[in-house]
Amino acid sequence: MIELNLLFVLLLLTALARYIVFDAFEPLMFAMIFLLPIASLVIFMISKRLAEKERSYQPKGIEAWSFYNLQKTLIIQKPLFKGDVQRGYVKRYFPKKWNYVLSDIFGFNWYLSLEIQIDKDIYDVHWYREKWFNQQDQWEIHKNGERIGEARTLINLKNAVKLKEAIQYRFYEKSYTSSATTVTSIISLTQDEQVIGTLKRNHIMSNVQVIDVQEHQPEYIIALIVHSYYFKNR
Repeated sequence: MIELNLLFVLLLLTALARYIVFDAFEPLMFAMIFLLPIASLVIFMISKRLAEKERSYQPKGIEAWSFYNLQKTLIIQKPLFKGDVQRGYVKRYFPKKWNYVLSDIFGFNWYLSLEIQIDKDIYDVHWYREKWFNQQDQWEIHKNGERIGEARTLINLKNAVKLKEAIQYRFYEKSYTSSATTVTSIISLTQDEQVIGTLKRNHIMSNVQVIDVQEHQPEYIIALIVHSYYFKNR
């Protein structure tokens, strides 16, 4: 949406400069340029409607954890359920406004930070990058203000050739890895090569994300949500 508005300003300035310098005016060009903010408004209205569906989500026949992730434009709290009981929410945030602008232009996973509530606990997954020219993204993970873990992507040639997505986590001195193939929606969380949790769509045409973990460990849920947002919501 932001990129459409920026493109509108750029094309409008170009057309005005062309008119001032060369005295050339093309009504059709101006009309086409003004379609861009109209398209941006349409996207906003559609996103607003989809956001309302996310807020009013109620699971049907799902016993595991679930949330409804349908739109990317508006930053809202998306209810997180266990069965039919709301146990928290998932919300993306940007520490700075210009982070949101760049993310909208270059890709949804730029500056990915998340606030996740599970019961009475607030988890803050804060993005950072040690080296700007490094292709790996990193996160610090806090629970109620106390650091409990960290994560980093595992982007390399080997995984790229296999079309494999992977993020490595460390919670309370224990290591975990979330992984999935690029062409599928199923995400697995493993510890010592043993699967301890999964996240997948409720069905192939659904935007309901279902999380199934072997133990009630909020850290497992956090890891699977981070992977879903980073790799599957581009």
